[in-house]
Amino acid sequence: MTTPRTKDPVPAWLENPYPRVEHSLISFPAKHILQVTINRAQYMNCLPVEATIELGALWKWYDAEPELRCAVFTGAGKKAFCAGMDLKQRLDLIKTNDVAHDYPHGGFAGMSNRTGKKPIVVACNGHAHGGGFEAILNADVIFASPNATFALPEVLRGVSALAGALPRAMLLFGNHRTMDLILTGRRMSVEEAVSWGLVKEIVPQEKLLERAIAYAVEIAEKSPDSVIISRLAAREAWETGVSRATMRGQEIYSEAMLRSKNAAEGLAAYREKRDPRWLPSYL
Repeated sequence: MTTPRTKDPVPAWLENPYPRVEHSLISFPAKHILQVTINRAQYMNCLPVEATIELGALWKWYDAEPELRCAVFTGAGKKAFCAGMDLKQRLDLIKTNDVAHDYPHGGFAGMSNRTGKKPIVVACNGHAHGGGFEAILNADVIFASPNATFALPEVLRGVSALAGALPRAMLLFGNHRTMDLILTGRRMSVEEAVSWGLVKEIVPQEKLLERAIAYAVEIAEKSPDSVIISRLAAREAWETGVSRATMRGQEIYSEAMLRSKNAAEGLAAYREKRDPRWLPSYL
């Protein structure tokens, strides 16, 4: 089925209009540069399934558009880049057994398990939790504001980060640091993220987007073919192992996790703003 295209004006140098999106803002701050801004600030930029499907189509269009060379991904407001999936919607999906809306191949935000052709630079303007952190872990370069924090809090909600974060974190951070993050759900500060090699620079909030765009322009000034080939060649070892590990995690654990009583309890506790009452595990 053909993805509907935007009716908004687009620069003359683009060959095709971008896919229609409802949950993000699309702009072109410089020639060859795509800017994508999650536009759900009142919800800490968490994403319903529909928003992830939109972004999956958008990144596919970005890779296919000849004149685009680098993308900048950020969130609206000053509190969060992306607080992950819409957990209230996820609870409704569990209760109704409605699994009609499958994530795109790129995973959460169309990005957490994306290989793609072209680079994505993140301007992390606040919290990146859950799926937001999963997307961050698969970004190419990350700039972050001083209030940014990073977390995989799924163990607090009765679910698990199966969209690519677990094997990627293991490769990026090593066993002990990864286990510290994923078994406690704790928040990692932006300073810690720099020391771990995740974040390139901490940039004041008011200059963050400007810095990320300037960096994207720097990439766009290079040979686009060399950028694509160099990026893919460097990621080859990463993708061979990570993609298979992500697939296995989803095949073995995903259905059992989502059907567990503890998943329903964790998500219900989140919605009702109370502590979860965990049940014995029979996995």
